[in-house]
Amino acid sequence: MRYYLNILPLILFGFVISSCKQDSNTITPESKAKTYYGEAKPFADDSIRSWLKTDLNGNPSSIGVTFKQSAFAKLDMKTDLMLMMMLPAVGGLNIAAPFDHLEIDWVPGGDIDPPYNTAHLDMHCFMLDTATQMMIMAGMDNLTMMMDHKYVPAGYDLMMDAEAMMGVHAMDSTDHDNPFKHTCMFGYSKGELAFMEPMFAKTYLDSKLNFSADIRQPSAYKTSGWYPTKYYRRYDATTNEYSISVDNFVKH
Repeated sequence: MRYYLNILPLILFGFVISSCKQDSNTITPESKAKTYYGEAKPFADDSIRSWLKTDLNGNPSSIGVTFKQSAFAKLDMKTDLMLMMMLPAVGGLNIAAPFDHLEIDWVPGGDIDPPYNTAHLDMHCFMLDTATQMMIMAGMDNLTMMMDHKYVPAGYDLMMDAEAMMGVHAMDSTDHDNPFKHTCMFGYSKGELAFMEPMFAKTYLDSKLNFSADIRQPSAYKTSGWYPTKYYRRYDATTNEYSISVDNFVKH
């Protein structure tokens, strides 16, 4: 009888420790923070790849592309490049909604309007599917011109006409860099938000500086979903890679 009494405290102690471990495992959810990789497309003598990152709860936190700096340096300085890149699906679902796909544009001659008339790389984050995007016609978009401006960030100027296969660009009038370094545009089609567009000058990318800035938000979004509040340009000296992304998603 004395023997059982002596080991009883040890048995009880072990039971308490075991229970604590089980409780700890029960209340600690598995992290859903992951990186999912999408399409890879030829990019000069290498490739460029799209990706999607999720937070601890499995919600979108960042979408973007990564490519080698050495490949970027070899892009043709006389020819435009446009790449359509699908975002990865997670469990067969597009958890990046309302975003559908990315369009990467290399424009060595720059745009017509200053200060964007310099070589630059941009990433259109499209809400439209590719078929709808391809159907956008150039010219006046009356529905966008008449839409409530609460859907356009304060300080952004809408262009008069739509650009074919893109839409009506809205430019941040507070960007005063001359020469141009970076910006984030918005785009609209038929009164709906069509894309967000981080853009970086080639000279700024060549500097290899890490950079982030706020994406100025409209007062409201027509479509509920997760929207980014920052855009980034990162350079990894270890892998010789650039990443361009939109980050810090917030639910609207």
